[in-house]
Amino acid sequence: MENQDKKRNIIIEAALKRFAHYGLSKTTMTEIAKDISFSKALLYYYFPDKLSLYVSAIEHLMQIISRDLVKSIDKTSSSTEGVFKLLQKRQSFIQKYYNLLESSQIIGCELPENLCEKFNKARAFETIIIGSLFNRGITNGEFEMEDPKLTTEIFIDALSGIHFNIMSKDKNIFPEKEQFKQIFLKEKVFAEIFLQGLKPRTQE
Repeated sequence: MENQDKKRNIIIEAALKRFAHYGLSKTTMTEIAKDISFSKALLYYYFPDKLSLYVSAIEHLMQIISRDLVKSIDKTSSSTEGVFKLLQKRQSFIQKYYNLLESSQIIGCELPENLCEKFNKARAFETIIIGSLFNRGITNGEFEMEDPKLTTEIFIDALSGIHFNIMSKDKNIFPEKEQFKQIFLKEKVFAEIFLQGLKPRTQE
């Protein structure tokens, strides 16, 4: 069983590299098998088709991102620094795995239900992280707010609004790289203004 899990992980990691570099449509099972010197039949033993392997690669990536986010934010000295670290990390991951994430939009209505579930879990995880940073800020006297949960929801809704507003100007389903630069810049400026408003009056 341990050997099977090891082979499965090797396949997923190889697929992640391929999908990240070439995207879903330009990657074949044959190429992935060749990268790791496995037979194509072995790949199909673990994954019935390329889409199921893609879903597993996305899930694996989200686990990597989650661990890295928690580790990076734990090292920050303030909640404000933690929020900006989260935005910066999210930007770097999207840039690195742009082709992989764009593919999830290309398959559109064919998006598997379990993949939608994983994206929803990722958003929920981000909500938990931001909420914990706001609560940490309250505890250490950095922030002042009556309803941390509502404040977290407003902050996340506003970030989503920035994304939607930029995308509504074009017909693209998924932002192009230049659009992402606009999104990240506006997210950073918005976060600066929002977090400044949460500081106790004595710190202003």
